[in-house]
Amino acid sequence: MIGALFWLLTLVACGYAVALGGRSGRWAAALVIAASLLTIPATRLGQGWEGPEALIFLVDLGLLAGLYHLSLRTDRYFPIWMTGFHLLAVLTHLSTLAAPDFTPQIYRAAESLWAIPMAIAMMWGITLDRAVLSKERPL
Repeated sequence: MIGALFWLLTLVACGYAVALGGRSGRWAAALVIAASLLTIPATRLGQGWEGPEALIFLVDLGLLAGLYHLSLRTDRYFPIWMTGFHLLAVLTHLSTLAAPDFTPQIYRAAESLWAIPMAIAMMWGITLDRAVLSKERPL
């Protein structure tokens, strides 16, 4: 059930970004979808969240690098918020190295949790960007 809700939120947020987010929104959506799809085989090849998930960590690092690059190249603010939320997900992986006795359910939940505010930041940021842009256009 949680997986279905994740995919629903991801697809709605990315669809919104593609439709209304301009170039930055399309790039952000592409990065999120690519990382989400790459996480599927990474999860299956992993060790069941019993310890640090190296493959998922690599996917998350790639997404972080992509979002950071997008944040530097755009004049929109939502990629900065997305990068910050995703940085917290990456730091969750690192926390399992510092505290290896993490419960697998807590590790998975803490790592996955940040996808929700990231998707919301993308949609909210695009909405705010569109509102500002519509006010700046001459009548």
